Amino acid sequence: MMNQPVGRNDPCPCGSGLKYKKCCMRDTGITSPDDDPTIELLATAYKQLSERKWEEALSLFEQALPSSKAPYTIFEAMAACYDGMDDFWRASAAYERALETCPKNRRGVLTYRYAVTKARCKQWDEACDAFRTYQSLAPNELSGTRVDVLLQVIQQIQEGRVNENVFEANIQMRRALNAMEEERFSDAAKRLERAAALEPENAAIYFNLGIAYTFMKDEDKALDTFQKCVEINPSAAEAYYNMGQIYLLSKKDFSMALSCFNRAASVRPGYIGAHHQKGKAYELLGYPEKALECWEKTLELDPDNKMAQENIRRVSDLMDRAQKAKAPKSEKENT
Repeated sequence: MMNQPVGRNDPCPCGSGLKYKKCCMRDTGITSPDDDPTIELLATAYKQLSERKWEEALSLFEQALPSSKAPYTIFEAMAACYDGMDDFWRASAAYERALETCPKNRRGVLTYRYAVTKARCKQWDEACDAFRTYQSLAPNELSGTRVDVLLQVIQQIQEGRVNENVFEANIQMRRALNAMEEERFSDAAKRLERAAALEPENAAIYFNLGIAYTFMKDEDKALDTFQKCVEINPSAAEAYYNMGQIYLLSKKDFSMALSCFNRAASVRPGYIGAHHQKGKAYELLGYPEKALECWEKTLELDPDNKMAQENIRRVSDLMDRAQKAKAPKSEKENT
């Protein structure tokens, strides 16, 4: 049974931000089932694509292709399916077919995607040519900077200065970060695991994988992964901080939490969060005076920090009450 197709006024599954009727539906050249009997088939295919059901979407697009009035849109969608399945060679071929007939306003984005798939196929010369073509089609600062970085990576690969897997690891990490922005943490973790296998000495990959595991509530894996990150990069303050948060909030191991926050503050003395959480760990370990010192340091770095201000008031009040409770009776009467 097919899923509910995309409605005319629904957001377009391609991610453009436009309504379907003003984007991919318009590109197909059809506006109603009377114009083309495959419109419902195509709408369902885009729905499946938006839900990342690659094989189902691909089958429907293939059925819609023979009667399409704008075949480049179908080839582009099929390429997206192959890309989602990490079938680089077929994605490259489909993008190439889309570029044969696409309008000028689609050449830039399709050329960029074609270049990426060529690089993922390790066809470095073709990838470089396509990236340079893209730069000529979209000569703005953002695209230029992004492509310059990718071209530098390819040059380093061709010169033998870095392993050829670095490019693929870079792509996997970029897509993992996009998945995390969309809160698809399981998908992100899978991509980051692939990236780590390709580039095992990249601390940033392990850090982001630790974040993904944390959101997946797999704290043990997160701790192991953050530990791998700091082994590669001992200055990774955020990794120490995140380990501290897991020990503090989930494991209730306040000594280990304190050790991690101490390390984070040591490698980055101005790390406000690390100083604040050191105070929380000290308080839970029964050292209120040391906790106050940490929160005072927090305020030194961030004078408007409301949490530190409230913690100082709260713990100072508790210490005053405890002091009064210990005072001799005559002293209490005088006060």
